[in-house]
Amino acid sequence: MALREINLIPAEILDRQHLVRHVCFWTGCLVTSLALIFGIYLFQRQAVMTEKRALTKLKETHKHLGSRIEEIKRIQKKLDSLIQQRSVLDNITGSQPYSPVLIKLADIINEDTWLTQLALNRNKDTGGSANMQLTGFSRSNMDLGTFLNRLSSEPMFKEVVLKFAREIKVAESSESAPASSSLTQIAFQVECTLQKIVIVHRRKNI
Repeated sequence: MALREINLIPAEILDRQHLVRHVCFWTGCLVTSLALIFGIYLFQRQAVMTEKRALTKLKETHKHLGSRIEEIKRIQKKLDSLIQQRSVLDNITGSQPYSPVLIKLADIINEDTWLTQLALNRNKDTGGSANMQLTGFSRSNMDLGTFLNRLSSEPMFKEVVLKFAREIKVAESSESAPASSSLTQIAFQVECTLQKIVIVHRRKNI
């Protein structure tokens, strides 16, 4: 005697269950796929946003750097201008103040000796010294000798050399000598080295 299985559940119910199981399975697969795609999208979006932020920050850095470079260029131009102005001032202030020389000569020279020409040539290669050339007249050789001795004894004047001294005759109406001078005078030329002048300003106590 053979046994046969008999399904008492209607076929429609079985088909519906089978359809529900398939729908649930594919729905789960679809949800999983959408979740995976959405996760990948979020990851890519985050990566793109990070890259954009980095690019924006880099652009801002370049912009800030450009403004800094422009500011440095402006400062460099101002610095170059100040350096040029300083060089001009150094050239001006580096010149010797020769008024003390004239004051010292006025103290040294005697009433029987007078100058007609004074020439100063600054020597930049010798530490600021200068060559001084004096041309003038003296009433006698003794008066000229007195002037030379006083000039040589002054520390401001070094290497005093008499280039020439010759006797000349000058008419009374000559403008190169005072009216009280004699007709015979000594024309001379003296050269010396003028040391660098240092002026010390003294503060007065009130």
